[in-house]
Amino acid sequence: MAAVAAGPGAPPESLCGGPGAPGVPGPLHGLARPEALYYQGPFLPLYPTPSMGSPFPLLSLPTPLYPIICSMEHPLSTDIAMATRADEDGDTPLHIAVVQGNLPVINRLVNLFQHGARELDTYNNLRQTPLHLAVITTLPSVVRLLVMAGASPMALDRHGQTAVHLACEHRSPTCLRALLDSAAPGTVDLEARNYDGLTALHVAVNTECHEAVLLLLERGADIDAMDIKSGRSPLIHAVENNSLSVVQLLLQHGANVNAQMYSGSSALHSASGRGLLPLVRTLVRSGADSGLKNCHNDTPLMVARSRRVIDILRGKATRLAPSLPSESFSERSTTSPESGSRLSSNGLLSTSPSSSPSQSPPKDPSGFPMVPPNFFLPSSSPPAFLPFSGVLRAPGRPVLPSPAPGGS
Repeated sequence: MAAVAAGPGAPPESLCGGPGAPGVPGPLHGLARPEALYYQGPFLPLYPTPSMGSPFPLLSLPTPLYPIICSMEHPLSTDIAMATRADEDGDTPLHIAVVQGNLPVINRLVNLFQHGARELDTYNNLRQTPLHLAVITTLPSVVRLLVMAGASPMALDRHGQTAVHLACEHRSPTCLRALLDSAAPGTVDLEARNYDGLTALHVAVNTECHEAVLLLLERGADIDAMDIKSGRSPLIHAVENNSLSVVQLLLQHGANVNAQMYSGSSALHSASGRGLLPLVRTLVRSGADSGLKNCHNDTPLMVARSRRVIDILRGKATRLAPSLPSESFSERSTTSPESGSRLSSNGLLSTSPSSSPSQSPPKDPSGFPMVPPNFFLPSSSPPAFLPFSGVLRAPGRPVLPSPAPGGS
């Protein structure tokens, strides 16, 4: 009799779990029970009719023509299942909404994740969380929303980078500030290294993002942190990148100018070997030790190849050439007999025409050329020839001056 009651012609009471029914039979047409797809909690018998519409709008299932048993919370459960379902790339609807920057949808999806007790740090096939994508797409408001909703700023991507690393790599100080301001105290480790052994400060220095460097230093990042692979400090990274502005910024905030990497080389070794003159000058002025030796017993002076770098390291480039005061130089130029007189065509010293017009020499009396006042002064070197006081009438034949009247 029970088998007959369970057949196709059984009354509806036996299909809805009535008091006389031993259990819930399988549905007609070989369909799976709908409640098994969503929820395993307390059930409520429902009796839908074709005029009520489908109870599963998100799945677009047809309205069943038979009584079913489903969850009391099946609409919310269905939304949670759809919100957390990943596509072939591993992206959930939250990943896609973040990339599109659709803030209302992001809010709705975050609420569904929280109602379903799901983690916001879900990874796609590229090992990116929604927070990683929010930083990459430079959306500080979304970053703040996700972090405050429970997303971890220390989740690692496929390169071992946290969201802080990504904010520095993509030169986004606004996202970096949103991360640091919205995260709970003690949840962000600024000294965490990526798979290349770099901290967030190393990454900010390599991308030459001054605002990110300043923000990290304000929040307590180690300015002399050594990367794991080579032991380079941020200052050495900045020198090897030939970034003078970042080098000056780090030195102004107290970076150790003589910090050495694993090989013993310092920032001055790197700048000298590469011939970076402005950086060498900056490091030397900041107190860099030019006698510091690396593991090969080489000093910065020994690895330098440029003559100008060698001069800077030896201190020659900073010395000023000795110069006389302008007053003494002008006096020498005006009073020196060598500069104030010249030989005339007849072999006599005459005043230079370039001398001052106010001090014009006196005119010679007729027939007697005047000997310059400085003619009888001792000279440092003997003259090449003695000047003749007469007048040359012909080349090579001097004529003595005529005696004065009344003379013997």
